[in-house]
Amino acid sequence: MSLVSHCRLPLPSQNSFRRLVSPGPAPGRFLRTDYAACSKVTSVEADLQNLLARFDGDGDGQLTYAEANQAFAALQAQLTLNVSPAHTPSAQAPSEPAPVAAVTANRPSPATWDLQVANGFRAALARGESPIAALLSYMASKLSNKGRARAAASDLLWSFAGMFLAVTALGVMNLHVRSWPVVGEWHQQGLGLLLGSFGTLCVLIFGRPEAEAVRIWNLLMGHVIATATVLTLLHVLGPSILSRALAMACMIASMMFTDSVHPPGGALVLMAVDSTAIQKIDWWFMLYPSLAVTIALLLPLGIAINWLKRNVRFDFPISLSTPDHGPVVEPSPSPSSRLRPKMA
Repeated sequence: MSLVSHCRLPLPSQNSFRRLVSPGPAPGRFLRTDYAACSKVTSVEADLQNLLARFDGDGDGQLTYAEANQAFAALQAQLTLNVSPAHTPSAQAPSEPAPVAAVTANRPSPATWDLQVANGFRAALARGESPIAALLSYMASKLSNKGRARAAASDLLWSFAGMFLAVTALGVMNLHVRSWPVVGEWHQQGLGLLLGSFGTLCVLIFGRPEAEAVRIWNLLMGHVIATATVLTLLHVLGPSILSRALAMACMIASMMFTDSVHPPGGALVLMAVDSTAIQKIDWWFMLYPSLAVTIALLLPLGIAINWLKRNVRFDFPISLSTPDHGPVVEPSPSPSSRLRPKMA
């Protein structure tokens, strides 16, 4: 019998539905709702942790009814593949593990931004709510600093401090860089130190340090791919509309193939095509100024800010905090507490 058919979300308020993970008879545990036991599973909390986080597209700690049904379907598919015949009375011998490709094929991808918008409007219409009212409600929930992505006062302060110090340091360096040995001559010829890519990179380092795009692999490999691609095409085609478009297209395809998508790389490509100063320094652009300044300044400052965020934590006064959140606690909530229905 279908797991989804047993676990339909009720339509009343959020408090009317909570998923409970409770111990069951060995060797497994039961995934339960307020209404029925759904399925016997092994390591259900780990499954919820991995699966449910993929379906909360807007990061507010709540799921729409459609997203929750998709999560149940994905969990059922994964559990079906992971159940060993040894757990059934009629089994005589354990079967071989399912291929990884089969497991991956049954896991739906998170909804893209356009599907999130479409699903939100469809849910609003199903409730008899106008799209404008649903949009205003969504904006109000985001502006109230609630949900899983809620920022504590300490996070805001340390991110503010990190961004301020980084941009100030870049500005001071830019005043004196023309007198530096070796690279000073490049800057005298028009090479700028305040690259547009630094703005995007600082947002990731200080605002979303957990983002995949700012992992060390993405940062280094994405930078190498972007600069190597654009410089190669500049040598072959010269600066033109074609070389610009082809460099951007090759860059994104290579980043996706190597799992190293790095947004600041796009800014590096556009700057290289349109800057004669960058074209003069040629292959040195792979090392300077973007990579060198990132390693020497931005990453060490980001490490310090991340340490402060983890170890020096405080929040807004109780009167200003949201009622759904107590004091800031370092451990993440259990996966079962994150799955609760939302209106949009």
